[in-house]
Amino acid sequence: MGRYLHGRKAVSTHPAVRTLLIVLPLMAFSFARADPDEKRAPTTHELDAVVYRPLDIAGSGHPLVEQFRKKYRTPFGEKSLATTLANGERYRLYIREQLTKRNMPAVLEYLPVVESEYRTAARSRSGALGLWQFMENSMAPFLKKSEFIDERLDPWKSTDAALSKLQDNYSQFQDWALAITAYNCGAGALARTLARSPEKNFWYLAEHKLLRTETMQYVPKLLAIADLATNSVYYGLSLPDIQPEVAAELSKITNSFDYVTVHGSYSLRWLAAELRIDEDTVLELNAALVRGITPPDAVYAIRLPAGLKASAHDALATAPFRAFTRRYVVKRGDTLYAIAQAAQTTVQALCTANGISEKTPLTVGKVLYLPEK
Repeated sequence: MGRYLHGRKAVSTHPAVRTLLIVLPLMAFSFARADPDEKRAPTTHELDAVVYRPLDIAGSGHPLVEQFRKKYRTPFGEKSLATTLANGERYRLYIREQLTKRNMPAVLEYLPVVESEYRTAARSRSGALGLWQFMENSMAPFLKKSEFIDERLDPWKSTDAALSKLQDNYSQFQDWALAITAYNCGAGALARTLARSPEKNFWYLAEHKLLRTETMQYVPKLLAIADLATNSVYYGLSLPDIQPEVAAELSKITNSFDYVTVHGSYSLRWLAAELRIDEDTVLELNAALVRGITPPDAVYAIRLPAGLKASAHDALATAPFRAFTRRYVVKRGDTLYAIAQAAQTTVQALCTANGISEKTPLTVGKVLYLPEK
């Protein structure tokens, strides 16, 4: 979240936002951010403290895991992994907290490294989206999608959804390596593979090539990353980490929010301007709102930095409410100007209503909501 609270607009002087501005640099300092290219000898204290910490999912010593461990121990691999872990620090804190609450393996903190490299808007060639790379056909019943919402883009909601899905997989297979495998290939596909296998464990399936290559490498890659991140000093690596004694307190600050519930369509950019906070902050906290506005026909809870609920309520009481009753489906040759003229509105109002800019290309079949006359 490099842009968090540091966008093009003026930053709020609200106490809640000032707290974040103070704490986030401290959080960055708390993570070991040494450049992997700048090697240093470990201190005496570090040498005394170097004890290998086993993972809570077995298999880190398997040759398939060692292949990936070697890859990430190269200078390029170490630097790449360090960057990914540092960029994902905010979400790692939240995931770590949720794993503890659900009594799930700590190794799962590193699954988004494999899935998306902790990029919240990552999109695969096959259409998987977000931190946890949900496909549209795997969202239900965990996440919602509509013309205005795609909860795969919300790192907090998608984390809750992914952990619930993994718990469901574990309930079915009673083994965490298999539960993680099912997250990659699907529970149905894995169940069919296990039915043909004389042994019902991941390592047998992998060693006998009963899984497709991507799935066969999925668990080993996760375990290699988790092992190196958990035991970075043991392996002589410079990887970002945060100590348990400060993680919980930082998570309270960086992952604590206020919510305001609205019914109908309200602009996030308008709300940010009214609250005098960077609009990127509000957009990032509500990344599921793909048009930058709340759905016109539903109740929605807007996520805000902690401490802004009362101010947001006051602002929304005077907000320009938009009740869209008209829709237009884009046809070949349409332009925003022509559509706005036909709808007796302005291009700016049309763009605001749909969370787009005047330079947004129109695609045939795209649905535009038309402001009231």
